[in-house]
Amino acid sequence: MSLVPLGNYVFFLAQLQTFGYLLVYFGVLALRAGRVSDAMLAVPRSMSRTFLAIGFVEALASLLGFVGAANLPGVVLPLLSQTILLWQVLLAVTLLRKRLGPAQLLGVTLVCGGVCLAAWPAGGGSPLTGINPLYAAIFCFSMLFPALDTIFKERVFRQARQQLGTDLDLFVANSVGSLAQALFILLLLPLLTAARGMAAADLPAYLANGWACFQGLTPSCGSDCSGAPLLPVLYVLLNLAFNVSALELIRQAGNVAMSLTMSAIVPVTILAFTVPLPYLPPAPPLGPLFALGAAVLLTGLLLFNAPVWLPALSQNLKQWAASGSGGRAAAAMRPKLS
Repeated sequence: MSLVPLGNYVFFLAQLQTFGYLLVYFGVLALRAGRVSDAMLAVPRSMSRTFLAIGFVEALASLLGFVGAANLPGVVLPLLSQTILLWQVLLAVTLLRKRLGPAQLLGVTLVCGGVCLAAWPAGGGSPLTGINPLYAAIFCFSMLFPALDTIFKERVFRQARQQLGTDLDLFVANSVGSLAQALFILLLLPLLTAARGMAAADLPAYLANGWACFQGLTPSCGSDCSGAPLLPVLYVLLNLAFNVSALELIRQAGNVAMSLTMSAIVPVTILAFTVPLPYLPPAPPLGPLFALGAAVLLTGLLLFNAPVWLPALSQNLKQWAASGSGGRAAAAMRPKLS
């Protein structure tokens, strides 16, 4: 919905999000000064190349993702975003030399099959009918960069654990990564403006119009900014809150809970786009295969993550069973009152 008023100012919205992240992450890091040691703060300097790579891929992911999403119906975004799993598998096999188990291979197959089923025309039609393949390809390609981002961050945390003997604070990694992302956004400005068919000299006027549209005013180009500033502000705040909550979830509960949460979000997001919402055009007709495809996709995600969450679930069930049997044994040993 945030792209409705700012659809003509995707680049402006991307920068608003980038620098908003920067302020929040460094603000939280400042509040955690007592918990973050000097040794942790020295980690980014010792791994400067990796952090620069993180900033570069995050900048590309943000910009390409916005360009693709601005020209696609919202209901297809949760489906197309699952191509990140394919990129993760490809990178894990080629760069990390990891071997996937049968459950993960089956999970990837089901995710691909679920996307195809959901997009297959049947009955009411397909949500992918009539979309521009170029923007769909751009959005799918943008998923490569978050996949690369996870590999670089995994390397940072692994090496930091070896240096520090403990885990690196998440906000150190994200603050410095966001700073590197903002740096690359500034460095890529000439290329980005050229890709939009805009001269560098026109950038100040574009940003001024974007700021006017963000405030809900009519810019000089006459673009319709209905819904601003409420929608874009809500988007930035909620997206920041989601990312901070996700970081806290990883810190408190580990990647098991994070993996399950992200898997559960997929069908919820798809359903959200089928609800009639203000400012959005009616959702495209969804055939009966769409629900089946979404279910298959979610099953594939759960299978792919099974090596992560299944052992934890088994351990919790054993602890529950042990506590239950202990409680029954204690009750049996209590003296009966006549």
